[in-house]
Amino acid sequence: MTRDEYIQEVSASLKRLTKREREAVRQELDGHMEDHMESLRELGYDEQEAEARTLAAMGDPAEVGRELNQQYPFRWLVAGWVAKALAVVFLCLLVLSLFSPGSDRVAGYVSERLHPSGEGRSEITQTAVLQLDIREQVGDDELRIYQVALGEQETETGTKTGAEVLAVAYDQTLFGTVSSWVLGDMTLENQSGTQTAWCGCDTLLNPDPRILFIRGFVETAPGDTYVTLSQDRFGQSFSLRIPLPEEVTP
Repeated sequence: MTRDEYIQEVSASLKRLTKREREAVRQELDGHMEDHMESLRELGYDEQEAEARTLAAMGDPAEVGRELNQQYPFRWLVAGWVAKALAVVFLCLLVLSLFSPGSDRVAGYVSERLHPSGEGRSEITQTAVLQLDIREQVGDDELRIYQVALGEQETETGTKTGAEVLAVAYDQTLFGTVSSWVLGDMTLENQSGTQTAWCGCDTLLNPDPRILFIRGFVETAPGDTYVTLSQDRFGQSFSLRIPLPEEVTP
């Protein structure tokens, strides 16, 4: 699937939109993916690989279309009624599942929501680590930043020194599907604003669509005390200042 085919499939899922609104969504999606692909090109990926990884990060186009439809008030109201009913059902299923043969997977999902481990998700040589609990409600989802670390990252263009942010995102309704089209692609910026980088989910680390494991790395300068995680897409916007751990003096 190409980028154009992806956008056409998303557009086909949209309902109750005017021609002008549909075109605005198309342009937003195209610009969003182009920005992501440009970041990957700068990291050394060729055009084909950059497009493939971008489409994978965006998620299922039909699901994206359904998520966009929910931006309309009536649909949000209906979704709210359904979510409340499903919450009761899912809670009952959870209790039953904890005593069933598949309970390990259920328990693991609940555990990662409450106490994300971050195991195997860091891609830097860490020199200082700070555990956090910064939360942000984004639509029906919750973003939780649980770790930031300083260290070095090996890239195709050399070694970079900076800050790595680890986070997890999930639907506030137990077992609900998280909106990867928003939280799977954010911007991470250093203190001076001179360096920006992509922050989002890696599909290889997200086998379960109910939870997103998010990672971002941005170059920092000596003396920086924070980085900023932000998003402004599809009507969802926020800006979070994330404190950095104290640098370790050799």
